[in-house]
Amino acid sequence: MTDEVVVSVRGLFTRFGPQTVHDGLDLDVYRGEILGVIGPSGCGKSVLLREIVGLDRPEKGDIRVFGEPVLHEGLWADRIGVLFQDGALFSTLTVKENVEAPLREHTDLSSRLISEIADLKLTLSGLGPEAHHKRPSEISGGMRKRVALARALALDPALLFLDEPTAGLDPVTAGGFDRLVKNLSHDLGLTVFLVTHDLDTLMTVCDRVAVIYGGKVAALGPVEEVRAGATGWVKEYFAGPRGRAALAERDSEAKG
Repeated sequence: MTDEVVVSVRGLFTRFGPQTVHDGLDLDVYRGEILGVIGPSGCGKSVLLREIVGLDRPEKGDIRVFGEPVLHEGLWADRIGVLFQDGALFSTLTVKENVEAPLREHTDLSSRLISEIADLKLTLSGLGPEAHHKRPSEISGGMRKRVALARALALDPALLFLDEPTAGLDPVTAGGFDRLVKNLSHDLGLTVFLVTHDLDTLMTVCDRVAVIYGGKVAALGPVEEVRAGATGWVKEYFAGPRGRAALAERDSEAKG
């Protein structure tokens, strides 16, 4: 992680009818870090992600990515990758065709090179050749997440957005996905903005955590610092049964 800010959010206000979701939210994301974004359901985590990548428009505020203001008609297709909560794969395309799609849309590469890049990204994401020509409905949920990750990485982005990447996965599959994200972030020099509810993901993957509560970033810092100073919802989040189990597992791995 460096001191270079790649995502800057200032004074963000978001409302849906009478409901205020973001109320003057400020946040910086630094190059090379994995930032975990947590908060209670409905607090606006996924909305914030969509606003940063330009899919949703806030009522007010300044959002800059790579120092440039966000344009709300799609931006920096070759510099950002997004894994949506449900994967958002094209059901009529094969696994490999899903990964090829952004390459065909945003580059002038030959079909042969596009095919080779898709194979490489799928392999990096842990999917062997036997899965490349299957359709999303023919593979497991964990494999679909890996396909979505491979597609998000297709254009060699510098900044990766992951929205609940382990949601719906069993603990073993989720753990494998966490390790994959951490290794890829390190090996490819990625900056990762990761929305999650998963305490195991938070403990094992994230360099810092941002807690969204009451429309603002209520706590921000390394996981241990946030946990040590936790009050209210944050304290309940870390002190519950799942939080204690995640902490115990992390401490056991550290000793081992």
